[in-house]
Amino acid sequence: MLVLITATAGLPAQALPADIHTETADAGMIVRRLPGLVLPSLGSEVAAARMRGENLNWWDDATRWFRGRPEGRQEADGSFDELQLNLCDSGFAGCYSGGAAVLEGGNLVHDLAPDVVTVNEICLNAVQDYLQPSLALAWPNDRTYYVFVPAWDRRTNGPYKCRNGYDYGNVVIGRVPAASYRGIHSWAGIYAAQDPGDYEERTFGCVYVIGEHLVCVTHLAAHNQPTALAQCQELMLSAVPAISSAERLSGRTVVGGDLNLEYDPADPDNAQTCVPAGFTRKGDGALQHVTFSDDLGFESTTAYPMTQTDHDAFLVRMAMT
Repeated sequence: MLVLITATAGLPAQALPADIHTETADAGMIVRRLPGLVLPSLGSEVAAARMRGENLNWWDDATRWFRGRPEGRQEADGSFDELQLNLCDSGFAGCYSGGAAVLEGGNLVHDLAPDVVTVNEICLNAVQDYLQPSLALAWPNDRTYYVFVPAWDRRTNGPYKCRNGYDYGNVVIGRVPAASYRGIHSWAGIYAAQDPGDYEERTFGCVYVIGEHLVCVTHLAAHNQPTALAQCQELMLSAVPAISSAERLSGRTVVGGDLNLEYDPADPDNAQTCVPAGFTRKGDGALQHVTFSDDLGFESTTAYPMTQTDHDAFLVRMAMT
């Protein structure tokens, strides 16, 4: 049975609709609607604050910091860009760099100005303090949102914690043109398949931007490839179709994450085996993958070397058709 995950931000629990029940090959699965956090465009927020005569040193300092940095997309250009990051931010792993990976990742988010970002191994405070604001500064006239889903700790039956005490997990961060914004619906769950030797239970989160797109993030089992593959199949073959059906969505779906699976046709635990019909998968040559519905035409992939984490940043550019 898939355990339900609790909300981390946004609306009260009583505002949630009924769960979706789906079936996997060997167990029932429950996927639950969660609230997400949507922020107004920074441009409108700052303009209103100036009219109220408020001190905007924070805004001036932020724009001064980013001024002169490489410019990303200045306006929507018909493409749909997804940036996948694994920032090793727990504070426990050997790849932890004292938080420097968050700064490096946030700067890249600002400079590349993707439409959506999927991030693994991140602490909630880093999302709130730097990653989401970095995207908001890149798209100051658009709404930005994030939905954070913690990993689950089998020892405590609660959210897995970073060394700093904040929840640890995965997040989808995105932007919506202000004129197109109609709200978001957020979904999450804990996989039925878990590595019995690891007390970090793996989760997924999805965001449906109403009338626009569905984006999901996950980080699969690190030390047990058959379990990672089973989790991937749960997500791609069961949960995503169930969410799409509930939202009456056809197409415009993107799933990003560190799957801890490689593309290798000779390996029975091949990342390609959890890609359903009608979807395309692109990988970074290692463990990170972005899978998207075929109505989003493929344009290009780019890997950006990262010095403060053990995973490169991986950008996939798709065409809005």
